[in-house]
Amino acid sequence: MTRSSFPLEDLVRSCPSVLDDIAFYLAVDPLLGPPVNFLSLLLTCRTFYNQLSIANNSALYARIFHCKFDCEAIERRLSPRWTSAPYLARELRSRFIALQHIKHRNPSLRSDREALWKAYLMLLEDDGRNAMQLLGWANLPDWVLGVVALRSFPLSTSTGQSMSHLSDPEGLSLAVWLLWMTSSKESVAAEAVRVRTAITNAILPFLVRGYQYPSVFAPDSYFYLPLCEEHDELAGFSGPLPLVTQIHYLGHKLKLAVPPLTSAALLNFAVRQEAWQDTVPLPSHIALLPATREEATARDLPTPALTQEDVREFHLHTRTRFFQHQGITSERLDKDWFRLVACHTPSAVERPLKGIVYSLGTLVGNWSGHVFVPDMVAHLSAVVDRRRPAASVPFVQERISCAFEEHHCLSFSEPLVAPPRRDGLGEDIFNAWLPQDLNFIRRSDGLEIFDPSTGKNTWYETYHPGRSSPYSARARELLSNTLDREWCRQEASDSAMQEDTEEVDDYEDFVEELPSGVQDIIITGETCERQGAAWGYYKFIGRVRAWDGLVVFLRIPMSNQSYDGGRWIFKGYVHERSLVGRWRDTAMDQDAVGFEGGFVLCQEDEVTTASMFA
Repeated sequence: MTRSSFPLEDLVRSCPSVLDDIAFYLAVDPLLGPPVNFLSLLLTCRTFYNQLSIANNSALYARIFHCKFDCEAIERRLSPRWTSAPYLARELRSRFIALQHIKHRNPSLRSDREALWKAYLMLLEDDGRNAMQLLGWANLPDWVLGVVALRSFPLSTSTGQSMSHLSDPEGLSLAVWLLWMTSSKESVAAEAVRVRTAITNAILPFLVRGYQYPSVFAPDSYFYLPLCEEHDELAGFSGPLPLVTQIHYLGHKLKLAVPPLTSAALLNFAVRQEAWQDTVPLPSHIALLPATREEATARDLPTPALTQEDVREFHLHTRTRFFQHQGITSERLDKDWFRLVACHTPSAVERPLKGIVYSLGTLVGNWSGHVFVPDMVAHLSAVVDRRRPAASVPFVQERISCAFEEHHCLSFSEPLVAPPRRDGLGEDIFNAWLPQDLNFIRRSDGLEIFDPSTGKNTWYETYHPGRSSPYSARARELLSNTLDREWCRQEASDSAMQEDTEEVDDYEDFVEELPSGVQDIIITGETCERQGAAWGYYKFIGRVRAWDGLVVFLRIPMSNQSYDGGRWIFKGYVHERSLVGRWRDTAMDQDAVGFEGGFVLCQEDEVTTASMFA
């Protein structure tokens, strides 16, 4: 048979879609991993190659991409210019290069970067398929352990110098986040003692010296963002800002922030401490405590006073929620994505990829978790002497629990003014960006607040996510009269993203959203009676920064509200149903490292979140 009479070639010429279908089904069988069977067909003859090459048939590769990877998050978060066939075809090829790098399990300081970013963003977009490729085919968890170890422990170079995580902070941050996103209750429980010990030792410095590593996307001393470009001096001491980098993503160059390291380190540390607690009995001196709250009351012990049941509940049942892969959609991770792509430059006025960074009602409900409190003398000694090893700073865990409410300043009210610092650089973070001597009266539908700095009263409506309408009838009426229900459109600038090639695209990037009418969010809360009797009674008041969704609240002991030594400021971000970040006391100068540590709070019950704060 001559080449010209090859029947399949003739069929391709007359009906090319047939070959496309054959190629597609070869490429997606098996579903996991690169399309190995497709390669043989591609090399059959020149006609097939020309018909099936990525340059001539990007639609086929985009079709394969849709089958092997999740697309819902990409299409929801980005404009059509990102998801056209040529760009999906390019992304397909780069993802399989990254997956093969991961599967080879050979971590390298020089060559891991592309694979780390691909894996991290794929998990932020995961609706089932991405996790199957990463965990089921590439065996991501094993590779990540090696990546963390390589970047966490000192290495000797050819020149005899020592290298550590300081040589690759971007890679380390991504690796620690991937370690968290691939951990589960079962996998952590199954870790060998030496592996868990190595992981704990690797991430311990980021708890003990969290002030040296990124924890927020913009300095916490600024409530009003963006900053002026000429802002050379940044106020406060919230640690360094995340690195800003540029990656190849969906055929474009994308500028984004490296996810802050400390939150991932705290989550990884917390679940491994809890796994250790599951296997270690309570210390014998616990028997000296009263067995129950009733016995403590009968013995007329002053509160707060721990009982055996309080310690047992905290030791064995207060648990951190793991990152979830099954039965849940990528929409819950949209806020993490939008922070990366829109909160990398505190002075940026235009943020074309900006989206929702905080869902209204997120904090409403009961929260419980851990506060990691270092020994004060050892902590301050380590601040002064940076050569002191992290393991030399002992710390204890305390329980933190509270019932939070959210109160929204809607478009018909005037939000509270965040008071400036004494030096005029930023706002007063030590009072949670709220005016000093704030007075409010709690009403059935909200807070009537007197702002002493302006001499004015204002109104914050309490948000009730469990109701058919979260606001009162009066607020709904006023909101409808003042809120412009037109779609808001934010255009992209040329510098927001660039194509990898010189091609010109007619599409524009933009975000369209209905305005919520929310101008500001105040948080209030208090410790419930049961936990207060055990761990101390506290009240909480704070604020949410609209620019990036940073949650800041002040914890005030109810027994002595004027005592600064008991007033701690907490700041962090919500990741799924966990609020994670750092705390510090308010007695020391905020321009220096203070007495501080980390915390992890998890929501105890389901509360529906509705409208958005963008």
